[in-house]
Amino acid sequence: MSARLLAKSCAIALIAGLAAWLPMAILLTVDMDANLALPAAVRMLPLALLGAFAVGLPIALLTYVLSGSHLRGSAYPVFLAANLAGMVLLTVTFLLGHLFGVFLFGLPTLVAANVFALLGWFWILKPVPEAQHG
Repeated sequence: MSARLLAKSCAIALIAGLAAWLPMAILLTVDMDANLALPAAVRMLPLALLGAFAVGLPIALLTYVLSGSHLRGSAYPVFLAANLAGMVLLTVTFLLGHLFGVFLFGLPTLVAANVFALLGWFWILKPVPEAQHG
């Protein structure tokens, strides 16, 4: 695995973590007292980044290594795989945490999975020259 691929993957994980965190931060600031909302939102950022780097990044890299050549043909299988993985994690969070788990972990996971799919398609899979598709 090249350093450039790893750097792009880490950048995608960072953006996915921020994209998963932002809706929850906005929800907290709207729902809570202003004095409590900002510290709560800031405390959730490391959790979102941990999820993106510890769960999302290994899943994305493993998917790329195992089936990257099959995913280059179309964006459809990339988004299908991301949404299926997101739905599995959404279901698990519902079973473990009910609606609280879905809102706190499940929906941000689904957002992050789609960010991984979108940026992974445009930054990693699509730019590969035809000669390397093999």
